[in-house]
Amino acid sequence: MASGSGPASPRGPVPISAAGAASGLAGRLDDALSEVTSSVVLPEWRVRARKELTRERVVQEVEPDTIEAARVESLHGLMRQRARLHAQHLRQVAVFFREDPEVQGLLKDADLTALKIATGLRCSYLQATSQVHDAYRAVEWMPLTFEYLRRGDLPEAWHRSLLRRVRRLSEEQVRQVDARIAEVELPSISLATFDKQVSVAVALATAGTLPAPPSSSRDVEVVGVDPEVGTASLLVTGPILEITGLAHRLDLAARTVQKTQRAMLEDGTEGPIPFDLDESLRENGRAASLRALRYAILTHSILDIDPVQETRTPFKLLVTVPVTTLLGMDDSPAMLEGMTPIPAELARDLAGKETTWQRILTDPITGAHLPVDATTYQPSAQMRLQLRLRHPVCAAPGCTRSTVLAAEDDHIIEYDHDHPARGGPTSLWNLHRLCWQHHQLKTAGLIDPDRDPRDDPAREDRTTPAGPLETTWKIGPLRARTREHTDLLTPETVKTLDQAWTLHQRTRRVQQALANQDRTRPSPDTRRVIPPGATPEYPDPPY
Repeated sequence: MASGSGPASPRGPVPISAAGAASGLAGRLDDALSEVTSSVVLPEWRVRARKELTRERVVQEVEPDTIEAARVESLHGLMRQRARLHAQHLRQVAVFFREDPEVQGLLKDADLTALKIATGLRCSYLQATSQVHDAYRAVEWMPLTFEYLRRGDLPEAWHRSLLRRVRRLSEEQVRQVDARIAEVELPSISLATFDKQVSVAVALATAGTLPAPPSSSRDVEVVGVDPEVGTASLLVTGPILEITGLAHRLDLAARTVQKTQRAMLEDGTEGPIPFDLDESLRENGRAASLRALRYAILTHSILDIDPVQETRTPFKLLVTVPVTTLLGMDDSPAMLEGMTPIPAELARDLAGKETTWQRILTDPITGAHLPVDATTYQPSAQMRLQLRLRHPVCAAPGCTRSTVLAAEDDHIIEYDHDHPARGGPTSLWNLHRLCWQHHQLKTAGLIDPDRDPRDDPAREDRTTPAGPLETTWKIGPLRARTREHTDLLTPETVKTLDQAWTLHQRTRRVQQALANQDRTRPSPDTRRVIPPGATPEYPDPPY
């Protein structure tokens, strides 16, 4: 690749064209954005492509003037259109964020803007937050590469990759990367060249700065959830010395337990063998493997958090098993925390080991959990159980944070501690679960949920809606609506039970009909009647 100066294409501003006709406020926004012309002046190219990306180069791999050539050109045109539409999307998000009155362009408050746009974007709250940050960086901090994207000269996928590479950089470093990449002939270079130039630009922008300490990468998360097999993985990330030290301690503990298991098996010692999860070591006649023991020790050991006092409330995992699965009528999966399917065999195995059962009633059509009530501020145990089933994730629009631990039961209409009759009731109609962040936003009055009083079973006719409860959210000038989670397996369970009942009734009718026929049919005379007449003469034996 040779270096040179001077672009091969004009640098004048190019207006953004509207994608189509629009109406209302959204249409006026699109029209306003379509009239925006760029005042960005792009620098001269320092790094040039070997060849300019002309029409001939686009179709060079197919026969010219054929249907294939036309299709390749069409795909290239669609790629450019996608880049322009993506630029328009980023600009709209950035403008919304910059002019949001509750945020005022502060990145630390971008989550509030994300809450407002998550429903419109049909994505989760965390995904919307990421889009706000990316849009702000692209439009405000990286105007040069954004101009290439707006013109369609920078593919959308390339721009997304560029944004991922600069997410952890400071504003000054991001601007340096933007300036260096803008000096590359982006309309014509290859993907390999683009990736190399981005790597060089990031390295030069961060040269001389201290790298992020390994301690900042400490994290533990559940990954690789496989509902078909019923397994998941725990990913522990951290500094090399800490992770290798943990692995060494875990290995040493596993070897010590394995030695004890072997001694008990050889000596015939009575009593439970430590960390024999399946209680099969005596039958197999050998100790568990080190792999199995590392897992057993990691998952069945008491965590020492001294001097912090351990919580008195035991941690519970909610596994909902359809009755048809327990009866062996079908193999419908169970649901872990209402979100993750568990294979039927694993569900039956878990259920067989439990001595205490809790019945959960659901609407046979919609799968909505039927309500229970309480008369105090604190929800009852059955209500907390149902709240976890109804809200496995935060009830705020678009939020995907789990409510297993870090969540709070919240009264939609505030509870009046001095005069309980005047405030909101402690009922499932007036309760939901929020993560701590959105609970704070609600307390601060930045988000305001509301429910239809006609859905309250405490009203005069004492009826409840057949479907899940809906909540209307006021987020600044915007409105959003959410719905409680339902049991997705209820319709299938009802269908199986209905088929079993229909078969039972049909069989019973057939048996009843046969019984009626037997009662009305005359009994056959089994006696032998010998007609009158002469006795036949038999010859002498042997006949």
